[in-house]
This record gives sequence, structure tokens and C-alpha cells, in this order.
Amino acid sequence: MTATPPRPSAAPRWTDTGGGTGPLWSFPVGDARVFPLREVDYLPSPTEFFPQLEREPWTEGAFYTREPFLRDGRIVLNQEAHLLRVAGRHILIDAGGGNGKRRNGAVFDRADRPFLEQFARAGVALTDVDTVVFTHLHVDHVGFATSADGAGGWAPTFPNARYLVVEEEFAWWTGPAGARALERTGDYLADSILPLAAAGVLDLVPADHEVAPGVRLVPAFGHTPGNVCVEVESAGQRAVFAGDMLHHGVQLERPEWSIRYCVHAEDSAAQRRALLERVADTGDLLVPAHFPFPAAGRVSRVERGFGYTFLDVADPAAPVDRPRA
Repeated sequence: MTATPPRPSAAPRWTDTGGGTGPLWSFPVGDARVFPLREVDYLPSPTEFFPQLEREPWTEGAFYTREPFLRDGRIVLNQEAHLLRVAGRHILIDAGGGNGKRRNGAVFDRADRPFLEQFARAGVALTDVDTVVFTHLHVDHVGFATSADGAGGWAPTFPNARYLVVEEEFAWWTGPAGARALERTGDYLADSILPLAAAGVLDLVPADHEVAPGVRLVPAFGHTPGNVCVEVESAGQRAVFAGDMLHHGVQLERPEWSIRYCVHAEDSAAQRRALLERVADTGDLLVPAHFPFPAAGRVSRVERGFGYTFLDVADPAAPVDRPRA
């Protein structure tokens, strides 16, 4: 049986999530440690991200039609970056939406959120970060790469870091097609990416680049023309930081559903299915950027698509029984 999505309520469209004063929650990947950096829960209507729902309802009673994937009739998109500590290195995977920047969308327009304060809670200074990796160059993955310089401009937030973006990704966004795509949100490259190039800290790298021993990029073009995952392997364990390969639990049941904002929807769908099949077979940890906190989990094959078991925030080494397929 199928059902249309619940009617969105008049609930707030986002919830700030990055506050707190205690030690930041983290989980291990072998000898590496991962600190999720939460920025905001964005609560769009289901059809805003999935136009498929305008013609095809989702499955009634499915795990993704209730908490934590759905709240007051709106889908829950956790905005999350990840700080990786491995072999003395501090690597940031994606950089959120940013503060104080003009955007066309209300969620990120001139935001003021306690995102950077989370580094101190992880015991890491901003000067300790040596590498920032962009899985792709959408507005919600680049913003905290720069901060206001006090003179009306923007400077690298992490002064000792190199910032890595895939060559094909940079070329597309700085070309005519990318310029047209930027009209929706505003030109965030101007305040979040181009100042890095001007400062001489932006590196254009191949899509299979080795970031550090045990940390490498994996090509996954489709969501954007140079989209990548980040694979981390340590002490016999492996995690795949999937960025925007998945946004919501409905894509576990229906990997063919790409969101409205994928540049090449068919390629994105093919890459998503391949990723889910791979981690279901290997047991590797999957770390999407937008699943409800704690986001990271294990994928399994089920009768209809794929199931998902979140990590337990009380015991990160063990899974927790939360709603799944």
C-alpha cells in the first residue's frame, strides 16, 4: 500500500543544533576518530526535494515516514560536516553553510550559528586543521571555509590548511553552467571558494586523490559533475563519507530517486545504488551528510531496497535499533 506524504505543518523550517558546552560526541574508525559537526536541521516539504512525490506516493508506514526522518510532515535534513583525526592529522570533510553570508535561501542567509565553537569541544584549534576536503561545491558544503576578515572581505577560516576540490568540480562551477546554477542561491563561490584561490591555499586535485595515508577520494560524479566520496581506512575498518549521495531515508528504498538539485539525476541514481550495494556487501560504515543525527550507520539488504542501522551515541562501537526498512 502507498500513501502521499503527510501535509507539512506550519512548524519552523529549521532548528539550530550546534550548541553545547561539553565534549563533542565522536566515533572511531579503526585508529581514526570522527567528530560530527552539526550546524542545523533543515525541514523542507517532501516535494521540495523529491519531485517524484508529485506523481508517485511513497510507501505507507515505511520507516522514513516517521521520526527521525520525518517531523511534522517535513523531511529532516541534518546539516553536518565531519572532522577527522587520523595519524596526527586533522582533516575537515566539507564546511557547512557559513555565517554572515548573504544567500537567497533563508536557511543560510546571514546565519549566526555556533559551528566553529565545536572544534574546541573536540580539543582541536582552528589552526590545527591541515586539510579541508570538499565533496562538492554546493552552498551548504563550503560556507565555513572562509570567515569575515574585518575589512569587508573573506579569509580562510583554517589558516594552516590546504583546501582540496576536484578539478572537474571547480571547472564546472566556474563555467557558464555553474554560473546559471548559482543564480538560485547567490554566488557563494565569491565569498567561500574564490578567496581561497586568491590566498593561494586552494588545490585542484584528481577525483581519486590520496588525501593522506588511508584517506582517499572516490569518484561519484552525478549529484554534481565532480562529486566525490571520502573513504577512510584504518586498522582494518573502513568508512565512506558520502556527502550528498543520500539525503533522506526514502532513497534507501528507492535509490533511483535523485533530489531536485542533482545536476545529472540519472548518474546520481546509478552512483547511489552502486554505493549502497557496496557498503551492504562489505559492512563498511556509511556517513551521509544529511541523515538525522547521528547520521553514520550500516546498510543492509532488505526485501524492498536497503535497510539502515544508526550508530548508537551511547556506544559508538555498536549499532542502535532505530527505525529502519
